[in-house]
Amino acid sequence: MARRKRQLLEEETDSDASQGSDDAENVEGDRKRRRSAAPSFVSSSAAPAFTTSSSSKSATPPPQEQPHSTPSSFASFSATRSFMGIGKKPATPLPPQEQAHFRKIGTTFGARMLAKMGWEAGMGLGVSGEGIAVPIEASVRPKNIGIGGVKEKTRPTREETEPGSGVHVDEQKQRRADTWKKPRKVKTKVEYKTYEEIVAEATAGPTPAEVISLAEASVASWTPSTDPTRIPEVRHNLRLIAEACNTNLDGLAREAKALQERKSFIAQERIRLQNKAADEAELISRLQRVTLVTDEIGTKSKELSSTYEANLDDLSPLFSKLLVEFPAEFDKYHLDEIVVAAILPIVRRAVAQWNPLRDPSGLVSTLRGWKQALKVNAADETLQVQKPMTPYESLLWNVWLPKVRTCINNEWNPEDPTPAVKFYETWAGFLPDFVRDNMLDQLILPKISHAITSWDPKHPTVSLQRLVFPWLPHLGLRVEDVLDDARRKLRSFLRHWAPADGVPEDFSMWRDVFEKGDWDAMLLKHVVPKLALLLREEFRVNPRNQDMTPLAQVLPWSTLIRPSVFSQLLETEFFPKWLDVLHMWLIQPRVSFEEVAQWYSFWKATFPENVQNIPGVARGFTRGLQLVNTAIELGSDAPTKLKRPDYREELAAAAIGTTTTNVSAPPKKTVPSRTQEVTFRSIVEEYAAEHNLLFIPTGRAHEKSRMPLFRVSNASGKGGILVYVQDDAVWAPEGDEYRAVTLEEMVLKVNK
Repeated sequence: MARRKRQLLEEETDSDASQGSDDAENVEGDRKRRRSAAPSFVSSSAAPAFTTSSSSKSATPPPQEQPHSTPSSFASFSATRSFMGIGKKPATPLPPQEQAHFRKIGTTFGARMLAKMGWEAGMGLGVSGEGIAVPIEASVRPKNIGIGGVKEKTRPTREETEPGSGVHVDEQKQRRADTWKKPRKVKTKVEYKTYEEIVAEATAGPTPAEVISLAEASVASWTPSTDPTRIPEVRHNLRLIAEACNTNLDGLAREAKALQERKSFIAQERIRLQNKAADEAELISRLQRVTLVTDEIGTKSKELSSTYEANLDDLSPLFSKLLVEFPAEFDKYHLDEIVVAAILPIVRRAVAQWNPLRDPSGLVSTLRGWKQALKVNAADETLQVQKPMTPYESLLWNVWLPKVRTCINNEWNPEDPTPAVKFYETWAGFLPDFVRDNMLDQLILPKISHAITSWDPKHPTVSLQRLVFPWLPHLGLRVEDVLDDARRKLRSFLRHWAPADGVPEDFSMWRDVFEKGDWDAMLLKHVVPKLALLLREEFRVNPRNQDMTPLAQVLPWSTLIRPSVFSQLLETEFFPKWLDVLHMWLIQPRVSFEEVAQWYSFWKATFPENVQNIPGVARGFTRGLQLVNTAIELGSDAPTKLKRPDYREELAAAAIGTTTTNVSAPPKKTVPSRTQEVTFRSIVEEYAAEHNLLFIPTGRAHEKSRMPLFRVSNASGKGGILVYVQDDAVWAPEGDEYRAVTLEEMVLKVNK
């Protein structure tokens, strides 16, 4: 068989050499046909349906060979058409050294690439094999020799091109000349073959070598060889089959993994759906039980509605059952609507017979137990600007509030705030904010404001604090509106008040309503001058027949008036009179000092302890004690040598001395009694108060500057000077004009 293959190759080589340029054209045509064909695998036995031949020469079919039985899995080998292409120059025998060289490089990447393109050792490069058959030989040029200095043709090149090398120079010249000639047109003759001929050619050829494993057919183990039994086409086809199978296996593996994941997901989804179905079944069961309880509530509500004296406590067990057994469903399905709907007819009938002022706690005891069922003041976590009313809030708004509005508007008198206050305190914890605000703004506050406005300070039927104070803890921010009216009424009351009326009832409670500065200013303006006038005109010191009434009317104010002001009141109006009488007694010829001591102790005990501890009051009693001691020291000369004390001048001298001492000292920084803007006027007021002076507006203005005038006087309200404040300075009269003075000079002018 091997011998037959070599004969076929030699015949094909001889036929190719004799055909000349016609064979080259046939080779080119065969290349185009191979390019146009796209078989799934490379096959050497695939014979074309027709063959081409030259019109000038008859096509000689290649010798036929007896067909051999070839397995259908491998391609057949055809002797008429080799893998290396038609018209290629056969391999040239190589010298031993070249053969050794090619064996050495047979496993390199370049050799494998050339083998894939059909090249074999000893075959020339190019389509027709006319290129070089051996690698280019590198030759070392002699030192210091340039290009062209020596012949640089390699040995193989010289053997191929020079005479005697196997290729004649004339043939080379002829080939070069033929390349410039216009190619002749060759008429292609189409030869048709039958199906049987094609099958015979396909099955003809030697039996391919047996392949034990795919590793033997891999490209990596292939080396260039002229052995026709090595079938590259089969190895190529097997490699493609193996790659396709590998791709299919990878795809099947990925598909199996995806199916496994899908199976796992379906199992999890099945468990989830089973759990969901179980939850739904449980929910259906619970809702059925909820339905039974609600039906019982509806039945019980109808029974109570038909009863004249219904008791809401009969519904409590059913409401408790809903809350205890079904808390989640109660909130989710708003079952409080069922609760309100059940009690609505009974509550409407009960409210119609209810009087909130007489029985403020009615219905509260029942609703207190249903606070959770009715969702009383339940926190709403939704951020809504306008929230709809809950069923309980709707019940209060439509049934409860109209009854309360009727009672408060028609029956409640603000002069007796106790019933309304008790009713509000009882229901405040059960009322939503908007219901509570509506009741205060539209029902209670208007009546309180009207009562305060109508209150007559000359002929009051009730005290002003009785109208205001019970509501102060409940009004919140609304308290200022009420207190402003109350403060105006209180000032009006003190304006018409007389010392004989005594201290108004619970008057000390108003101190917490006023700011400290406003409270002191109000008393200095309306109370202190009247008390000073009372002591000045009606109070007399008479040891034989002492009338204590005026002093008794003054002393109760000691806890309300600032101590420094009250001390100045006594130092101005009481102690001068008391010291004059004491002096007259001490200058008597037969004075009894024991009686004087008793009289002294009596007067000192008359004053409360808090008044005695005031520095000015203690100084007055000390001055009297000094006068007694001086009289004792003078003895019989007391009637002539004991000087009459002028307590007012002593006080003025002491004030001048204190002021002179403090002239160089900077004024004390005062802290405002309340958080407000600190102005120079407030500083002047505080400085005057520290020196026990009144700083009262007169209601008039200065003629030139048009600034308001203030009267600065002592606690008695008598005398004093007129000043005005401008450009952070106090302007006081100096002759006919006003000039700026310091605060110390203002105090000196008042105390002269």
